[in-house]
Amino acid sequence: MSIILAILSLVFAILFYRWSEKSNKQTFELSKGIENNTKKIEDLFDRFYSDTFGLMKSNYEAMQSSFFNQPISTGDSSFTEEEQVENIITSMLVKTKISTRENICHFIDKVYPKKGLKHSDINKAIDLLHTKEIVYINENLISIATTKESSSDEG
Repeated sequence: MSIILAILSLVFAILFYRWSEKSNKQTFELSKGIENNTKKIEDLFDRFYSDTFGLMKSNYEAMQSSFFNQPISTGDSSFTEEEQVENIITSMLVKTKISTRENICHFIDKVYPKKGLKHSDINKAIDLLHTKEIVYINENLISIATTKESSSDEG
């Protein structure tokens, strides 16, 4: 009787071993499938993330450009080139409140590259606006002149 039990236990041991091997292989294949799907999801998320922030960046740049752009009619001959530059400068100063010559030159170069203005021309326009008391210059800072600033600048 003990021999029969020993043989039976060996048969069961072999069966359990084969079943566990089969189960192990299935588990391994399923884990590989999960890993592959996880990588696909991560790739999709990365693409979604980069696309979303790319769109946000382009929208931000478009909004910033439209915020600072002041449409100037190229067909209107009543505005001279100097007056157009003065309008651009005053528009920028109204929106930014305070700036420097370098920032104004950089802004005009970036937003109005087709105008091809030299920095000396832009600085002349700033000085002309200062003599007209439209802008107030304090050391390196430039702002729109108020009546108080204009009167204190003279005396």
